[in-house]
Amino acid sequence: MRKKGQTAVEYLIILAVVIIIALIVVGVLGGIPGIGKGSGDKASKLFWSQAPVGIDNHAISAGGTDTVIVRNNLDTTITVETFSVNSVNVASNNVLGPEDQATLTGSIASCTAGDSYTYAVSMTYNESETGAGYTYDGNGRNLEGTCAS
Repeated sequence: MRKKGQTAVEYLIILAVVIIIALIVVGVLGGIPGIGKGSGDKASKLFWSQAPVGIDNHAISAGGTDTVIVRNNLDTTITVETFSVNSVNVASNNVLGPEDQATLTGSIASCTAGDSYTYAVSMTYNESETGAGYTYDGNGRNLEGTCAS
């Protein structure tokens, strides 16, 4: 009789663990409103911070000038010819040494404060040492965030 009770308790514990794991997965994937809301923004920020010309920070606001802070993640000096967000170029042939940053500004988009956005990013840059030109668009990965006021 003791064995049957132990088996029932083990079954209930395993069932509880499975339910908890399922709730965590649903929350992370955004299935429950409000629980997984910021995961897309965080993944986008992490992805774009590691691009060849990485985005360290950005602010797209409801009114005024939008800002993108970029960093050269390469080990050579580059010239950023274009840096487009939402098809708006905010670069002006910025020369960046390794690990250098630049603040790019422009009117990228109009949005409503508090609303989420997702914009395509594309850049072209040249290496100073070799003169080779490169284009990078994140393989279709968009920049995501929330519109500032």
